[in-house]
Amino acid sequence: MARTISEQQVIDSASFKVLADPNRSLLVHRLGESAKSAKQLAAEMDCPITRLYYHLKLLQSHGLIFVERTRKVSGIFEKYYRASARAFVIDRNTDGQEDPARSQALLAFVFDQTRHDISNGLRSGRIDSGKLPPEVGALMAYRTVMKLSPAQAQELYSKLLALYREYDALAKAPGETGDFYALVASAYPTTAQQAAPGPKPRMRARPAAE
Repeated sequence: MARTISEQQVIDSASFKVLADPNRSLLVHRLGESAKSAKQLAAEMDCPITRLYYHLKLLQSHGLIFVERTRKVSGIFEKYYRASARAFVIDRNTDGQEDPARSQALLAFVFDQTRHDISNGLRSGRIDSGKLPPEVGALMAYRTVMKLSPAQAQELYSKLLALYREYDALAKAPGETGDFYALVASAYPTTAQQAAPGPKPRMRARPAAE
Protein backbone atom coordinates (compact mmCIF):
# COMPACT_ATOMS: atom_id res chain seq x y z
CA MET A 1 0.00 0.00 0.00
CA ALA A 2 1.41 3.37 -1.06
CA ARG A 3 2.21 5.81 1.71
CA THR A 4 0.05 8.94 1.87
CA ILE A 5 1.85 12.29 1.76
CA SER A 6 0.76 14.66 4.53
CA GLU A 7 -0.27 18.18 3.62
CA GLN A 8 1.44 19.43 6.79
CA GLN A 9 3.77 17.76 9.26
CA VAL A 10 4.67 19.06 12.72
CA ILE A 11 8.35 18.50 13.52
CA ASP A 12 10.55 19.12 16.56
CA SER A 13 13.38 21.66 16.83
CA ALA A 14 16.07 19.08 16.00
CA SER A 15 14.34 18.16 12.72
CA PHE A 16 13.72 21.82 11.94
CA LYS A 17 17.44 22.51 12.42
CA VAL A 18 18.21 19.76 9.90
CA LEU A 19 15.75 21.33 7.46
CA ALA A 20 17.31 24.77 7.97
CA ASP A 21 20.31 23.80 5.86
CA PRO A 22 19.69 25.37 2.40
CA ASN A 23 20.82 22.27 0.51
CA ARG A 24 18.56 19.95 2.51
CA SER A 25 15.66 22.38 2.26
CA LEU A 26 16.06 22.40 -1.53
CA LEU A 27 16.15 18.61 -1.61
CA VAL A 28 12.88 18.39 0.34
CA HIS A 29 11.33 20.98 -1.95
CA ARG A 30 12.30 18.98 -5.05
CA LEU A 31 10.86 15.83 -3.51
CA GLY A 32 7.55 17.45 -2.66
CA GLU A 33 5.64 16.52 -5.80
CA SER A 34 7.28 13.33 -7.02
CA ALA A 35 9.80 10.68 -5.99
CA LYS A 36 13.31 11.03 -7.39
CA SER A 37 16.55 9.10 -7.18
CA ALA A 38 19.83 10.52 -5.93
CA LYS A 39 21.05 10.45 -9.54
CA GLN A 40 18.10 12.56 -10.71
CA LEU A 41 18.55 15.02 -7.85
CA ALA A 42 22.26 15.39 -8.56
CA ALA A 43 21.51 16.22 -12.20
CA GLU A 44 18.83 18.77 -11.26
CA MET A 45 21.03 20.45 -8.66
CA ASP A 46 24.22 20.16 -10.73
CA CYS A 47 26.26 18.66 -7.89
CA PRO A 48 28.18 15.42 -7.28
CA ILE A 49 25.90 12.56 -6.28
CA THR A 50 28.25 11.61 -3.41
CA ARG A 51 27.51 14.97 -1.79
CA LEU A 52 23.79 14.19 -1.63
CA TYR A 53 23.95 10.86 0.16
CA TYR A 54 24.78 12.40 3.54
CA HIS A 55 21.92 14.91 3.26
CA LEU A 56 19.42 12.27 2.11
CA LYS A 57 20.37 9.94 4.95
CA LEU A 58 20.01 12.72 7.53
CA LEU A 59 16.64 13.84 6.15
CA GLN A 60 15.40 10.25 6.18
CA SER A 61 16.57 9.67 9.77
CA HIS A 62 14.48 12.65 10.90
CA GLY A 63 11.37 11.51 9.03
CA LEU A 64 11.44 14.38 6.54
CA ILE A 65 11.75 12.12 3.51
CA PHE A 66 11.21 8.41 2.90
CA VAL A 67 11.98 5.81 0.23
CA GLU A 68 8.83 5.51 -1.86
CA ARG A 69 10.10 2.71 -4.08
CA THR A 70 13.22 0.99 -5.34
CA ARG A 71 14.24 -0.05 -8.82
CA LYS A 72 16.92 -2.52 -9.86
CA VAL A 73 19.34 -0.96 -12.34
CA SER A 74 22.34 -2.97 -13.60
CA GLY A 75 22.12 -5.23 -10.57
CA ILE A 76 21.97 -2.31 -8.10
CA PHE A 77 18.81 -1.23 -6.25
CA GLU A 78 18.18 2.46 -6.85
CA LYS A 79 16.13 4.28 -4.19
CA TYR A 80 13.48 6.84 -5.06
CA TYR A 81 12.93 9.39 -2.29
CA ARG A 82 9.85 11.45 -1.52
CA ALA A 83 9.15 14.25 0.97
CA SER A 84 6.95 13.03 3.81
CA ALA A 85 4.82 16.19 3.68
CA ARG A 86 4.13 19.18 1.46
CA ALA A 87 4.80 21.59 4.32
CA PHE A 88 6.63 21.39 7.65
CA VAL A 89 5.95 23.47 10.76
CA ILE A 90 7.89 23.52 13.99
CA ASP A 91 6.15 22.22 17.11
CA ARG A 92 4.84 25.27 18.99
CA ASN A 93 5.85 25.93 22.57
CA THR A 94 2.66 26.08 24.62
CA ASP A 95 3.96 26.06 28.20
CA GLY A 96 5.11 29.68 28.16
CA GLN A 97 8.78 28.76 28.63
CA GLU A 98 11.45 29.88 26.19
CA ASP A 99 12.97 27.01 24.23
CA PRO A 100 16.36 28.16 22.87
CA ALA A 101 16.66 25.15 20.56
CA ARG A 102 13.28 25.87 19.00
CA SER A 103 13.88 29.60 18.53
CA GLN A 104 17.37 29.08 17.08
CA ALA A 105 16.07 26.43 14.67
CA LEU A 106 13.33 28.79 13.53
CA LEU A 107 15.73 31.71 13.07
CA ALA A 108 18.16 29.52 11.14
CA PHE A 109 15.42 28.24 8.85
CA VAL A 110 14.07 31.71 8.04
CA PHE A 111 17.04 34.06 8.15
CA ASP A 112 20.08 31.87 7.46
CA GLN A 113 18.39 30.46 4.39
CA THR A 114 17.34 33.95 3.30
CA ARG A 115 20.90 35.28 3.67
CA HIS A 116 22.26 32.28 1.74
CA ASP A 117 19.66 32.59 -1.01
CA ILE A 118 20.16 36.36 -1.47
CA SER A 119 23.96 36.01 -1.49
CA ASN A 120 23.74 33.37 -4.20
CA GLY A 121 21.27 35.48 -6.16
CA LEU A 122 23.52 38.54 -6.12
CA ARG A 123 26.62 36.51 -6.94
CA SER A 124 24.97 34.74 -9.88
CA GLY A 125 23.18 37.82 -11.20
CA ARG A 126 19.80 36.23 -10.54
CA ILE A 127 19.05 39.33 -8.46
CA ASP A 128 19.67 42.49 -10.48
CA SER A 129 21.59 44.89 -8.22
CA GLY A 130 21.02 47.65 -10.77
CA LYS A 131 17.28 47.68 -10.12
CA LEU A 132 15.26 49.21 -7.30
CA PRO A 133 11.84 48.13 -5.96
CA PRO A 134 9.22 47.90 -7.26
CA GLU A 135 11.04 46.77 -10.40
CA VAL A 136 10.79 43.01 -10.91
CA GLY A 137 14.15 41.37 -10.34
CA ALA A 138 15.32 43.83 -7.69
CA LEU A 139 16.23 42.96 -4.11
CA MET A 140 13.63 44.37 -1.73
CA ALA A 141 15.12 44.32 1.77
CA TYR A 142 14.03 46.89 4.34
CA ARG A 143 14.20 47.14 8.11
CA THR A 144 12.76 49.78 10.39
CA VAL A 145 11.80 50.14 14.06
CA MET A 146 8.66 52.05 15.01
CA LYS A 147 6.58 52.72 18.10
CA LEU A 148 3.03 51.39 17.68
CA SER A 149 -0.12 51.43 19.72
CA PRO A 150 -1.72 48.04 20.44
CA ALA A 151 -4.23 48.71 17.66
CA GLN A 152 -1.50 49.63 15.17
CA ALA A 153 0.55 46.58 16.12
CA GLN A 154 -2.49 44.35 15.61
CA GLU A 155 -3.04 45.91 12.18
CA LEU A 156 0.60 45.30 11.23
CA TYR A 157 0.45 41.63 12.26
CA SER A 158 -2.85 41.12 10.43
CA LYS A 159 -1.66 42.74 7.20
CA LEU A 160 1.62 40.82 7.09
CA LEU A 161 -0.07 37.52 7.90
CA ALA A 162 -2.72 38.07 5.22
CA LEU A 163 -0.02 38.90 2.66
CA TYR A 164 1.97 35.79 3.57
CA ARG A 165 -1.09 33.53 3.40
CA GLU A 166 -2.07 34.96 0.00
CA TYR A 167 1.28 34.13 -1.56
CA ASP A 168 1.76 30.90 0.38
CA ALA A 169 -1.41 29.67 -1.35
CA LEU A 170 0.27 30.40 -4.71
CA ALA A 171 3.39 28.58 -3.57
CA LYS A 172 1.33 25.44 -2.96
CA ALA A 173 -0.21 25.58 -6.43
CA PRO A 174 2.43 26.99 -8.82
CA GLY A 175 1.48 27.91 -12.35
CA GLU A 176 2.96 26.47 -15.52
CA THR A 177 4.88 29.64 -16.38
CA GLY A 178 6.70 32.32 -14.41
CA ASP A 179 9.74 32.57 -12.17
CA PHE A 180 10.49 31.74 -8.54
CA TYR A 181 10.52 34.45 -5.84
CA ALA A 182 10.98 34.28 -2.08
CA LEU A 183 8.92 36.15 0.49
CA VAL A 184 10.06 36.66 4.09
CA ALA A 185 7.72 38.43 6.52
CA SER A 186 8.72 39.34 10.07
CA ALA A 187 7.26 41.47 12.86
CA TYR A 188 8.13 41.25 16.55
CA PRO A 189 8.42 43.35 19.72
CA THR A 190 11.99 44.64 19.85
CA THR A 191 14.32 45.65 22.70
CA ALA A 192 15.69 48.44 20.50
CA GLN A 193 14.54 51.87 21.62
CA GLN A 194 14.48 54.94 19.43
CA ALA A 195 16.41 57.64 21.31
CA ALA A 196 14.33 60.57 20.12
CA PRO A 197 11.74 61.42 17.48
CA GLY A 198 13.14 62.34 14.12
CA PRO A 199 14.91 60.84 11.11
CA LYS A 200 16.49 57.42 11.56
CA PRO A 201 18.47 55.19 9.20
CA ARG A 202 16.62 52.69 7.03
CA MET A 203 18.35 49.69 5.50
CA ARG A 204 17.77 49.36 1.78
CA ALA A 205 19.00 47.09 -0.97
CA ARG A 206 21.01 50.06 -2.25
CA PRO A 207 20.70 53.88 -2.06
CA ALA A 208 17.99 55.44 -4.14
CA ALA A 209 19.15 57.34 -7.22
CA GLU A 210 19.53 61.06 -6.72
